[in-house]
Amino acid sequence: MDSATQPDAAALRRERSILIACLLDCAVIIPYVAFGLAANSLTMVAEAMRGGAMVTLELVLLVVLRRIHRGRMTEYDYGVGKLEQFANLAIGVVMGACGLWLLFSAVTRWWHPPEQAGLGLLLGTALAFANLALNALALRALWLAGRDGTSAIMTVQIRSRVVKLLSSVLVAIAIGVNAGAELLGNAPGWLGPLAEALGTGFVGIVMVQLSISLWREAVPHLLDRSLDEARQASINRALATHFTGYDAMLGVKSRIAGNLAIIDIALGFEPGRRIGEIQAVTDAVSAELQALSPGALVTVTPVALPR
Repeated sequence: MDSATQPDAAALRRERSILIACLLDCAVIIPYVAFGLAANSLTMVAEAMRGGAMVTLELVLLVVLRRIHRGRMTEYDYGVGKLEQFANLAIGVVMGACGLWLLFSAVTRWWHPPEQAGLGLLLGTALAFANLALNALALRALWLAGRDGTSAIMTVQIRSRVVKLLSSVLVAIAIGVNAGAELLGNAPGWLGPLAEALGTGFVGIVMVQLSISLWREAVPHLLDRSLDEARQASINRALATHFTGYDAMLGVKSRIAGNLAIIDIALGFEPGRRIGEIQAVTDAVSAELQALSPGALVTVTPVALPR
């Protein structure tokens, strides 16, 4: 492997943070399933199912991220932004489906409360609070590695981990209230089922909302959304600043590929102009556009006008 394909320190931190988060999730999924089935707790089983689906997708994203960092996707001329957004879209689909299932199941459990084991719920409560602590640690690692916002994969990982943390707070409270209601025989009979229904329903609503937000963000990128009005205006200002340097403005195209802004400009020049003069104009326009849109992929193509 040559030096050009060696990931830098920031890339390695991103990979390590996702791997740590996945390992922490795996450490609680199996106990969640065991305690959830033992206590007949839908909230715990649902958390385990959601966690399993998310870990699978996160591992896929980790593989994609590793290939990106090692330059193994050079066949994508405009970068891998679309691939990242497609992966984010897949997360949104799974989260939305799980969220709808949780909402349906929460209503069903409210109308038909099952028998539950108090001791299993008590153990589940301890596990839920342990999961809360692990989610907080994973979120901190992801935030430190991806807070620069340059990777779409890291951005969605941070957002989904925030949702996981908030969900785990409510899940822990719901399981705790449910366990208390089962262990304290004098508690109202509706308290336990209500706690589980509310906890499960909240997780479902949050997952559906995140799914919708991921779709709203990913779909425009996949459909080659144009630049926003502010950056379109900056392109016009740059062209106006140098309008005396070229003879015709033949075309301006712009789009978003992932988080990458792509700007293609065709400028017309009279056939008799010198190549050095033409190069100076295209370089000046390109430099100004780069300054106005940092990180953008700018291409200024000179075209000879007909005589």
